[in-house]
Parts: sequence; structure tokens; C-alpha cells
Amino acid sequence: MRRLKVMLVEDNDFTRSTVAAALRVEQCDVVASVSSAKEAVNSASELDFDCAVIDLHLGSGPSGIDLAYSLRRKDPDLGIVILTSFQDPRLFNGDQRPLPPGAVYAVKDDMRTTHALREQVDIATGITPRPIGSVSGYVPLTDLQVEILRLVAQGLTNAEIAKRRVTSARSVETTIARILRRLDIEPTPDQNPRVLLTQAYHSMVGGGVA
Repeated sequence: MRRLKVMLVEDNDFTRSTVAAALRVEQCDVVASVSSAKEAVNSASELDFDCAVIDLHLGSGPSGIDLAYSLRRKDPDLGIVILTSFQDPRLFNGDQRPLPPGAVYAVKDDMRTTHALREQVDIATGITPRPIGSVSGYVPLTDLQVEILRLVAQGLTNAEIAKRRVTSARSVETTIARILRRLDIEPTPDQNPRVLLTQAYHSMVGGGVA
């Protein structure tokens, strides 16, 4: 197994130490383990590394994807792994730009072994070919549906969502019905569909802060 130099960017101390340990087990030299985009940029100016493993949500300021673009400007061939609890980056921020070309989107709950994490690093750096037809980081919803789902989970009424989206409450109601179908959620008479959608949203973000 080829040894790789990795920068780790994760704002949660426990998660950062856990991921760093997992990377070391898998023959990765963690040349920097930092908690913010600013620290990462400063470290990148002084260090050489093959891959950056970056949390999507880094608190206030730039997101992990924003940081990835910044690091790519320094090194266009840098491997990028976005490691996050969000099943889809749009659940974090509806205006979030797409992943940099070739970047890997890995959901933390799917990384059940240290080897699984190393596989993502190998794909990001081109050591292992990307599986044909693989799609990672997206739930089966349109951008509009993701945004409506986020607003429902925030507790907004149809009227409030309609005002924010400059549309009608009836249109919002129709979109919510489509989201329920896309997510295979079938409310029963004693189940509030908005509660079910909110539960689905929190499951998708894995406890992440929207």
C-alpha cells in the first residue's frame, strides 16, 4: 500500500482525532490536522501533501467545499475527500457550489472501517479508479425540493415558505407531496407528513447543523 501525505480539516476535536488515527492505520502520514479553513490555507502554504480530507461544515466562514477550491488553486492535482454527516451537500446549503472536479464525497456513517476511508482517499488521488456509474453525495430530489425540505425542517409553514420562495402556498403543498413520494414516505392518518419530513431531513444530515 502506497504511503500518502494527507491534510485533515475537521472542526470537531473528537472526530478529528478519530479520523486522523484511522488514516494513520491505513498508511497515511497526516502532515496537518487542523480545525478551520484559515489554518488549512496557512498550512498548505508550507506543506506538500497528496490529499485533503475535509469536513463539509467548518462552522462560520468558508465551507469545506469552498476550502477545497482554494486548495486546488494551489495544487490542481490535489486529491479532495469531503467527509461529512450530510448525505447531500445541498442539505447543508442550498447555494453550495458543486464539488471540485474529481473530488470524492464521503458520508461519515458509511465509513464503517478504516479501509473504507482509505478507499475514498485512493479514489480521490487516482490510485484506485472511480467505480463506473457510482454517484455519491446526492439524495433523489431536485434542488427546489431539497430547499423546500430544508425549510420544512426549520419549521416554516407553507405560507412562510411560499413568501420566501415568491410562489403560492398551493405550489409549496404540491412540492411537498412530490418530496414525500420521492422519499417513499407514506403518512398515515395519525402521522403528520411535516413531522415525517423533518425526521427524514435530520436522518439525512446525520446530526449536522444546517
